Amino acid sequence: MFVFKTGDKIEKATDKEGLLKALKSVGILISFDNYSNFDKELALILSDGKNKYLKKYLSIDLAQEIRKASIEEIGYNTKLLKASENVFDLCMNRIEICEHIFKERETYFETKFDIVSEFKLNAQSIKKTIAGLASEIVKAVKQPNRPDVLIYSYDKNIPIGELPKDLVRFYEGIKAKYLNGFDETLKKQQFKMTLNGLTHTFGLGGVHSAKEKYKEEGHFLHIDAKAFYTSLIINNNWISNGIKNKENYLNLYDKKAQYELEENPKALIYKEVINVIFGSTKNPYSDLYDPNKFHNVTVNGQLIMAHLILILENFIEELIQTNTDGIVVRYNPEFYDLLLEIVGLWGTHYNVEVAITKINKIHQRDVNNYIFWKEDGQTIRKGIYKEPNYLNGSMPIINETLFANAATGIKPQDYIIEQFKMDDLSKFYFIGKKEKDQEKVVQKITGFTDYKTLTGTVCGVATNKKKNGGLFQVKKGLYSKLRNSPENFMNHLEANKKQIDLNWYVDLVEKNIF
Repeated sequence: MFVFKTGDKIEKATDKEGLLKALKSVGILISFDNYSNFDKELALILSDGKNKYLKKYLSIDLAQEIRKASIEEIGYNTKLLKASENVFDLCMNRIEICEHIFKERETYFETKFDIVSEFKLNAQSIKKTIAGLASEIVKAVKQPNRPDVLIYSYDKNIPIGELPKDLVRFYEGIKAKYLNGFDETLKKQQFKMTLNGLTHTFGLGGVHSAKEKYKEEGHFLHIDAKAFYTSLIINNNWISNGIKNKENYLNLYDKKAQYELEENPKALIYKEVINVIFGSTKNPYSDLYDPNKFHNVTVNGQLIMAHLILILENFIEELIQTNTDGIVVRYNPEFYDLLLEIVGLWGTHYNVEVAITKINKIHQRDVNNYIFWKEDGQTIRKGIYKEPNYLNGSMPIINETLFANAATGIKPQDYIIEQFKMDDLSKFYFIGKKEKDQEKVVQKITGFTDYKTLTGTVCGVATNKKKNGGLFQVKKGLYSKLRNSPENFMNHLEANKKQIDLNWYVDLVEKNIF
C-alpha cells in the first residue's frame, strides 16, 4: 500500500491504476529513505517491472545526508512514533514523522533548490548529495595523480623566521623525506610542541589542543578566523586542479558571504558546499582529489595559528584552547582594546576576517567536550554537553544532568531524582539501533542462555529487574553490546517508575564529570 498526503488530502493506492490517479496531484514526492526503497518500488510498478529508476517524478529523500538514524529512531526522539493496528495507520504515522523531519531540514532542501537555480543545474540535481552538487557546480574533472603530494608551499605572508625553528624544521623534514622517496608513513608523522603553556600536536591535518578538566569564570575571548581554510585557498590560489569552473567556486563563496550578511540560514548550507569541496581534495575517489592543495591548506593553517598564539603570548593571561580556525584565551580587560588591535592586524596581514566573542565562563572536559557561557547569556555546547535533537535524543536526562552540574554544581543524583519526580519517563529512554552491517538486535534473558530478538530500533529504560538482560547486535554469530545501552533493559511500553534503575543513570553521569 502507498499513502499520499497533499495538503489535507489523503489518497491510498494499492495498484498501478491507483498510483497513477494519486500521482496526478503530486508535485514533489517526499519520504524517508525513498531513494533506496520507495522510489524503486514505484518505478517498478509504473513500468510494469521494466525500470527501477523514477525519472518522471521529482523526489526528495529526507534521510539524505543526515546521521544514520532510522525513521523509528527519529519517531522515538520526537515522541511521534505510535503503535499501529494496520498498514494504513503505520503509513499515516510515518507521514507525520516525515512532516516533522521536513520542518527540521527545510532550510537544507530550500538551499539545494536555490543552488540548482543559481547555477542553472538540471532539476534532477536536487537529488544529489552536497558533494555531488559541489562537483557539478565547479565542473569537477578527475586529474591524474601527480608526484607533488607533500611538496607544499607556504603562504607568502607567513614570517617563517619568526616561527619556532623546530616546528619549521619538522615540516621541512617531511617535505625533504618525500622528495627522497614517497612513504605513506610520512602522512602520520606528528610533532608535539608547547605554545603558551599548552601542548599542541602538529601534523598534516588540523591542530587541536585544550586544557583538560578546566572550569573557570573570568574574562575570555574566542578568536575565530572566519572561513579560514577558504580564505587561504583563495588568497594563495590553492584551488583543486580538478575544478574547471573556478568562477563558480568563487561565486559560492560570495553567495555564502551575502547570506551571512543577511543572517540567512542558507549560509550554513553554502558553507557546507564549500567545505565539501575542500574535504574532497583529500578523497582519492573524488573528481576533486588534489592532495597537494589539501596539505598546502592544512600545513599553513597550523603555522598561521601558531603565529597568532606567539604574537599574543605577552598580552594574554592564559591559552585555553586551540582549534583548526581559532583560539580561546583568558585576558586582562585592561588589554582588551590592545588585543583587538593586534588581532585585527593579524587578520589584515593574512587577509582573513576575524570574529571575537566575549566569554564569561568555561567548563571544558577536553577539546571536544565543553560549554562556553557568552557575555550575552547564550551558551556554546559541544560533545557530551550538546542539547538533544530530533536525530539524537537518547537519554536526554544525561545531557541535562551534565549541563546542570556544570552550570550550578548540583550533584547528579539530586538532579536526576528531581527530574524523576516530574513523571516524564521519556527523558530516561535509551534509544538505539543496530548498525547497518549487523543482522539484528537481541536481548539476553538473564539466568538463561537464550536471547530474545527485538526490532532493529529499540526504546526503553535501565531497569532493576535483573531478569531483563542487556542488548546486543549480532553478525554472523558474533555478539557485540549495543553502544551505551543499559546492563539491564526494559522496553518503554512495560516500564514504570518502580522498575527504573536510577543508579545506572547517576553512574553514567558521574563517569563524565570532573
